[in-house]
Amino acid sequence: MILPGIGLRLAEAGKGRLVAKLFYFVFYAAIGSLAPFFNVYLHGAGLSGQQIGLLSGLLPLVALVASPFWGALADRWQIHRQVLALCAFVSGGISLLFLPFSGFWALVGLVVLLSFFRTPIPAIVDASVMDLVKQTGSSYGRQRLWGSLGFVLLSFGLGRLVVLTDLAPIFWLHGLLLGIGCGLLGLLLPIERRENPTGLWEGLGVLIGRPGFGAFLVALVLAGIALSGYINFLSLHMMALGGSEAQVGLAWALAAILEIPMMAFGSRWMGRFSQRRLILTGFVGFAAVWLVMGLATTPTALLLAIPFSGASYAIFWMAAVGYTAAVAPPGMGATAQALTGAAQAGLGWAIGSVLAGSVWDVYGGEGVYLVSAAVMLAAAGVFAWGSRTERE
Repeated sequence: MILPGIGLRLAEAGKGRLVAKLFYFVFYAAIGSLAPFFNVYLHGAGLSGQQIGLLSGLLPLVALVASPFWGALADRWQIHRQVLALCAFVSGGISLLFLPFSGFWALVGLVVLLSFFRTPIPAIVDASVMDLVKQTGSSYGRQRLWGSLGFVLLSFGLGRLVVLTDLAPIFWLHGLLLGIGCGLLGLLLPIERRENPTGLWEGLGVLIGRPGFGAFLVALVLAGIALSGYINFLSLHMMALGGSEAQVGLAWALAAILEIPMMAFGSRWMGRFSQRRLILTGFVGFAAVWLVMGLATTPTALLLAIPFSGASYAIFWMAAVGYTAAVAPPGMGATAQALTGAAQAGLGWAIGSVLAGSVWDVYGGEGVYLVSAAVMLAAAGVFAWGSRTERE
């Protein structure tokens, strides 16, 4: 017999997991509607590889400030739902402004605004979901896999529907899914309020002082440099090898397809290994896949390699989120996730976008992916060296 109070909490937890799944699905569906064709859109607008790299680099550069700002604000005042809804609604509206405006400097302004409001969303949701699954005994991967599914469906579907002469649908879908879908779901996500959260500066001091955490942040910066080249120039590399619009969409869908089973079932066997080992496995897996992608000479060869990058991402990201949650002081989950996101998707991504754009202009996709592989191996080395104290 289940006591009424316990039964009510279980029902609320079940509702919370459902909302989390829906939020991940809608958010990453929004990303899947824009990311595969955004740089193709910029290229069609007449921007050079270096300009595309600079513009792509603005997103994470703003994220370097925006993620910690919104995460700390949500933690300090315990207003996670309100911050989620605000950021989703505003970023959705900004997406629609890409339709009437064009030109490099107009795009610069829109990219800065979009990054400021959209970037903190995943970190706040991840922190909230980690708290939720700890209470219910579920797993983060079982919730996050719905984001991969949404990304696959939208990126693959749009790849078969859009034409390069009219990319307006990608901005409409991105804006509506974010502004309406995520805006409403953000208000429904159950987030536990803490009456006495750890002070910001005290918590940051504790977090930075954790053994191995500094090396983790440096490794994430290097990983961001490598990942930015992979992501920002995937579509252009596919088309340079003779791929079609449909193959561009398929490439992005394949990049996430193995994330789904890995996140659904991986927690069972990944629990046998330390988060440190899993993070290193993800780093090395990325490097191996990108080496193959850099040497690929046909769209088919590229498509065959891409899914294994998704598997590497699933291993790395589940372990990285779990590692961050484990070292975060009480009440600072969103801040900690935002800080790690700022290192990887902020500083690292900004540097990597500019670097990859310059490499693309001279050496093309082969150079971009070989450089990304080398930098990711450097990330593995830094993390292995810096986190060695955890084993001792």
